[in-house]
Amino acid sequence: MNARCAGLIAIAVIVSLAPLSGLAAETEKGVKRLLYVTAPDGAMRARAKPGIYIYDIDDGHKFVKHISIPDMGGTRGCAASAAAGRLYISHKNTYMMCFDIVKETKVWEISYPKLDGGFDRTCITPDGKKLYVPEGWWSHTANSLAVLDGETGKLLRRIELGVSGGHNSIMSPSGKRMYLGSVRHGKIFVVDTATDKIIKHFGPFGKDPSGRLGRVSPYCINGAETLCFVNSRDVGFYVGDLVNEKVLHWVQIKDAKGFSHGVGLTPDEKEIWLANPSDKRMWVFDATVMPPKRLQAIDLRSKSHGWVTFSLDGQYAWPDTGEVIDAKTKKVVATLKGIDGKGVILSSKFIEIHFKDGKSIRAGDQFGIGRVIPKPKAAKTTAQPVEKKTSIKHEEVSVASKTAKK
Repeated sequence: MNARCAGLIAIAVIVSLAPLSGLAAETEKGVKRLLYVTAPDGAMRARAKPGIYIYDIDDGHKFVKHISIPDMGGTRGCAASAAAGRLYISHKNTYMMCFDIVKETKVWEISYPKLDGGFDRTCITPDGKKLYVPEGWWSHTANSLAVLDGETGKLLRRIELGVSGGHNSIMSPSGKRMYLGSVRHGKIFVVDTATDKIIKHFGPFGKDPSGRLGRVSPYCINGAETLCFVNSRDVGFYVGDLVNEKVLHWVQIKDAKGFSHGVGLTPDEKEIWLANPSDKRMWVFDATVMPPKRLQAIDLRSKSHGWVTFSLDGQYAWPDTGEVIDAKTKKVVATLKGIDGKGVILSSKFIEIHFKDGKSIRAGDQFGIGRVIPKPKAAKTTAQPVEKKTSIKHEEVSVASKTAKK
């Protein structure tokens, strides 16, 4: 095989290994797209029968079923692994539940006391092998991040942070890194999931001249993992540089009240959506320019905890008010109804899961993260010249020639 052929094969392999974009799901035949919503929400006062509410995304978000889990308390977060076929739900502040989404049964459940941190918004590696659990914004003593075995719930190790208030965690699309935000000290930590070591941390986000400590509340990342968008205090968000570990911009809405809780990047990374519960609004920004530019506001039905995420194909936006918004037209097109069509289910803990032939094949994220993932650059290969006969072979020819003369 010559060098040119080898180079072409290498490029083909790299392309074949490139991750699927969110749009791939839209065109795939035989795929059932469902939205799983856990309720009641631990951060909201809304009432709902405990359990999982399932909606058909492609049938107008029609209510499909309610899986009753009577002993499930207010939910703190949820994550899913399509490969493992499991949903992981943190609830009652101190419980973590593993739920089989195909068999629709509880696999295991564990509990940590609040003094040890408890459980907050969790993330899982795509293969379902490791669960990363922030130990709670309510804890003033827990300064670590728990790593659990996704199969059994067994504690594998604790990653020491040095600060308390670990609240929200995000898994990178590749599964190679996870991100953790401290609500009490305003830092973002980046962990290598192969070694479970902190490879960088920076901040604070939100520290001001009055002496208030920083705060990382909801946040999101882009697909290339070069930028983060962070809620802190007031109405607005920070833009952070994940590569150079620094805060780049503060984007504020001065004519709005309260403070923002909920920020999401559309899958195509063209827009940032910002939830402002106090004003019952969702603000939309142009993310193709820096700093992002405000475009418009979308009125929501009620005050809420504040949250937003998107369908994998980017067609729908899901705030925690139970509304379904067409991301292109910015119009409300459906609401997430309760059992027998009664009421609206309010929750900020929901996740999209795709099924094909009875198996889970793809899972979304509780955070609105960017999904534009750069393809790896093919390594440049320099064609090597074809080797000529070596000097040894020339010598052999020379010797044979001399022998023939004798």
